[in-house]
Amino acid sequence: MIGVVRVALAGFALLALVGAARAEEDNSALLVDLFAKICAPKPSRPSQVERTATGLGFASDGGPITAEMERGAKIDLLYSAKLLRRDERLGSMTAYFAGPDDGPSVTCTVSAVGVSADALPGLIETSLKARERTDKPSNDDNHRLASWRVGAGSGDALDMSVWRTSPHRASISINYYATKR
Repeated sequence: MIGVVRVALAGFALLALVGAARAEEDNSALLVDLFAKICAPKPSRPSQVERTATGLGFASDGGPITAEMERGAKIDLLYSAKLLRRDERLGSMTAYFAGPDDGPSVTCTVSAVGVSADALPGLIETSLKARERTDKPSNDDNHRLASWRVGAGSGDALDMSVWRTSPHRASISINYYATKR
């Protein structure tokens, strides 16, 4: 009986170690990399976002984007997808396209869990070439908000929201007007 208890305790200890290792996993670089590939290029069409996100392992919450959805004088389309790894939801992304076909307003956001509130701002500045950071006030000391300017001479702003508490959720978002390429 003592052997069974020892094996059970060893199993619980192993589970605790695995859980702690997962909790300490820092997905900050992954979040910045996904944002750099999906949103930073400023896609002008929802289908561009869908192709890129799918190629990176995201699965759409809805059906595929069709050519009919992108036709017409105006676009009004929300694309959302989630990123699963090891059967865990690691992150998600959304892209909202609204307005005239030749220059819709776009809000593109990538989110993840397991992100370091301390590491993320520096990664954004170096990897995304963001400048002129403005820290924003928050109603909660565990929530960090900031905004940067991005792009050569453009007035585009990149926003970050990150929680210091578990599960350490964070998002990076950009708003811009799309232009056909």
